[in-house]
Amino acid sequence: MRRQTEHVSQLKAMYALEDGRVKGPPGWEKFPLFWFLLFLSYKCTRRCAFCYSFNQVGEGNTTEMDDNTFSRLLEWIPEVWRLNNVKVNSIGFLGGEPLLRTDRIKKVMDSVYKNTQGMQGYLYTNGDLIDSVNWDDLEDIQWISTNVTDIPVEELARRMEIVRTRSNVINQTIVATLDDFNLERILEITRFGMENRYRLRYYRDLFRGKDAEYHKRILSKYRELCDLLEGYVEKGYEVHTTFLLDTLVPSWNRESTPYPCGRRLAKVNPDGTFGPCIRNQKFTTGTIFDPNPLEKINCSTFHYDFTNPGVPDECKECAVKNICQGGCPNDRLLLTGSVAGKSFMCEIHKEIIPRLRRLDELQAGRRSTETAAFPPM
Repeated sequence: MRRQTEHVSQLKAMYALEDGRVKGPPGWEKFPLFWFLLFLSYKCTRRCAFCYSFNQVGEGNTTEMDDNTFSRLLEWIPEVWRLNNVKVNSIGFLGGEPLLRTDRIKKVMDSVYKNTQGMQGYLYTNGDLIDSVNWDDLEDIQWISTNVTDIPVEELARRMEIVRTRSNVINQTIVATLDDFNLERILEITRFGMENRYRLRYYRDLFRGKDAEYHKRILSKYRELCDLLEGYVEKGYEVHTTFLLDTLVPSWNRESTPYPCGRRLAKVNPDGTFGPCIRNQKFTTGTIFDPNPLEKINCSTFHYDFTNPGVPDECKECAVKNICQGGCPNDRLLLTGSVAGKSFMCEIHKEIIPRLRRLDELQAGRRSTETAAFPPM
């Protein structure tokens, strides 16, 4: 297995350093509060029908960031870091397929570590190119998420084992978009992920957001999924629930909105424009050449918060409002042309969020029991 570089010690120093920059609450000090999401290219080995980029930039669009824009990006990221006053930042590589240009990933990470206190690095891939990767270019990537697409679980296992043995990642996540094929095999994917200690992340097919029959099937499968995960908790497995409903939820008991959308998130497109949403390639608020980047990164249209105007009063009284937050504003914008209204996942959230909270409670209870039975020496 490859060894990590001196950047590891830089990250450890960043976590430990008390420098007045904003960080998460106790227990979440290492959680990133600002996200750089880089779409350096739309080139890809696939054309998945559920892909946000494919659906919005159009078939045949293989735009790649030109050299001048890329050079500016290497300056822009540290500039935003100096201004945002956030202690832990995350930098992610998406696309397109980022493994097509690992040389650029290395240049970005080198610039980050040279010009900031360091950032967490992650990469989202379909894994098609995993056998030809130059791992030297990815030595500072800590997390890799692999989209299962339509490949057999056996092939997914092979690809993730290559990542485990050749990379420096500290954890891997299996990503499945719940199209008809993956919806039917969600339990098979879950069993594989749990028994190999991988994290799981499930997305619905956003572009079927108005399909009532599709949502009915998702709810049915999530019920089965929660039953299965409760069984794994009882067996002593660690079930990570934070990615199971489309978006990252660091805690199911937060009082304020957990979402950085429109506030602490900069999604950069290949042409150098940036916007507030990972799922919306067309809505932009500025470019990396503009002055005053934080002013343009802040975008109230995408604030993911149940207190926003346009969120129905019933959402503000709902028992799961602190997680649902009235639903993703981008979903409504893409499907209705307006950010007003309640979540397309409303009925699913009402039933499944309490069950995911219950999973965390069961795990906490199990840990307490284990600690009482085997107290630390």
